[in-house]
Amino acid sequence: MKDPMLMLGLVWALYLAGRVGVEAVTRLPQVRAKLPPRRESQSPHSDRWSPAPAVVWLAREATLAAIVVGPLWLLLRDLGLPNLLPSAVITPPGDVRRVAIASILAWSLFVINFPAARQLVGRLLPAGDSKSDKHVDPRTMGATIGVLERVLVIALMPGGGPAAVGFVVASKTLARFKELDDKRFAERYLLGTMASVTIALVSSLVAQWIWSTSL
Repeated sequence: MKDPMLMLGLVWALYLAGRVGVEAVTRLPQVRAKLPPRRESQSPHSDRWSPAPAVVWLAREATLAAIVVGPLWLLLRDLGLPNLLPSAVITPPGDVRRVAIASILAWSLFVINFPAARQLVGRLLPAGDSKSDKHVDPRTMGATIGVLERVLVIALMPGGGPAAVGFVVASKTLARFKELDDKRFAERYLLGTMASVTIALVSSLVAQWIWSTSL
């Protein structure tokens, strides 16, 4: 079975797995000690904010993906794909293709909305207060809230549409209502929320479009 689109999806999924693997290795203490310090957010001592770190990171990742995935797909697109299920299982080729595409989309959404989104938002936001309150680390809590926010948007989008996004943003805003009196916090909160929701919304819409056009 020759399927250039499915081959592109498989190459893309393998590329994402490789990038996640490289990122995991670079976070090991032994490896991190030999690397230059990583800049996750902008300096708290600077009064000037710029989206440049996030834009540079995004452009770098997009260029790297194009350089790796493009030529590899051109090399492999005409190869026949073997049946992905054991021969003992009688499954129509169309069902195998749908399962493969669904798995690729799910894996892509996971990588984009977890490790990739965390890095992008971290580079976009100015540094905030990193002082912990007892056993609570604000940076860890904020990252966790962002993950849950994106999960909710992706989960509710197919049925709820814009109402799902409104529900997520309103719920988060209600919990931080009093803190919004602080202008610096409000700007940082709005920037982080809009970036997080945009990533989830765009990735969800693209995944839905790919799924609908690939069937």
